[in-house]
Amino acid sequence: MSVELNLTAKEIYEKEFKKSRVKGYSEEDVNDYLDLIIEDYMKLDKLLTRLKELEIENQNLKIKIDALKNTNREERPVQVTNLDILKRLSKLETAVFGSNGVDYDL
Repeated sequence: MSVELNLTAKEIYEKEFKKSRVKGYSEEDVNDYLDLIIEDYMKLDKLLTRLKELEIENQNLKIKIDALKNTNREERPVQVTNLDILKRLSKLETAVFGSNGVDYDL
């Protein structure tokens, strides 16, 4: 995304207006107004810079997400919880000793 501005803050600051012999604008009013415009341009410049940084960061994160999606599940270690171990032990006990009428439902 590229934004082309007609003027830079420096160009606005350095702008000189022609003096009118008859009923011209107040130089002080013009300068005050230009100061406000310069301030806005400087804020806009900072925002555009930050936007470019965020676009780059966004692209990098998209690349990382795609890489994670493509990771094979087999490469991930199998996680065994205590509950899984208890279930396996219960099945083993049942297979070895029989149920004896006791049901340990996990």
